[in-house]
Amino acid sequence: MSDSEPSDSTRPARPRFGEYANEKKPARPQFGEYASPEEQRAAIRVPATEDNESVPIESHGDEKKSSEDTARHHVHMPTNRQPKKPSAENNAPIAEARRRTDRFSTFLLLGVGLFSVISTAPSLLQLPQMLTQAYAQFGMGEYTNTSFGTTIGWTILIVYAGLWVAALLLSLRRLAARKRTWWVPFVVGVVANVIYLILLTVAMVNDPAFMQYVNGMNG
Repeated sequence: MSDSEPSDSTRPARPRFGEYANEKKPARPQFGEYASPEEQRAAIRVPATEDNESVPIESHGDEKKSSEDTARHHVHMPTNRQPKKPSAENNAPIAEARRRTDRFSTFLLLGVGLFSVISTAPSLLQLPQMLTQAYAQFGMGEYTNTSFGTTIGWTILIVYAGLWVAALLLSLRRLAARKRTWWVPFVVGVVANVIYLILLTVAMVNDPAFMQYVNGMNG
């Protein structure tokens, strides 16, 4: 061995891992493609450096709070929405049409009642003659209780006129207050007719000719 040849102690060691063994190994990626989801989540929580950007991570507490808010929102949401009530502006034409119909019906019934009072007034003032004509048609003779029949006739006429005036005043008052009124003259007319029949029956029952006719039918 010559002196020019280097000895084994001074000869550089052969690289163990090839000729690139001394080169710096690349750093393992923080978000490697083989990392598990848990490792990726843990890596994301690493504080931001100059080489990487911080990624906002929602904690489990925030997720739980968000889910609770969503559930609460769904719980308090109404399942059935109430239908919208019609506004007063939409109801105004309908209400006005109803008031006009009610007003027309009220005055129509009042007119009928007034015509009934006027048309029956002559016969009521001469109730004994009217009953005599009715008796003649049925072969009952002649109405003899003239004074009592005249009193009953005046009573019916006064009741008729008084009820009509009361119906007129009450109807005008209710119409001014924008209340339903058509039933007032209707009810008053029914009451007046009932009173008329009752008083007319009283006038006939107190007549001897009528009672004689009834007893003859029963005998």
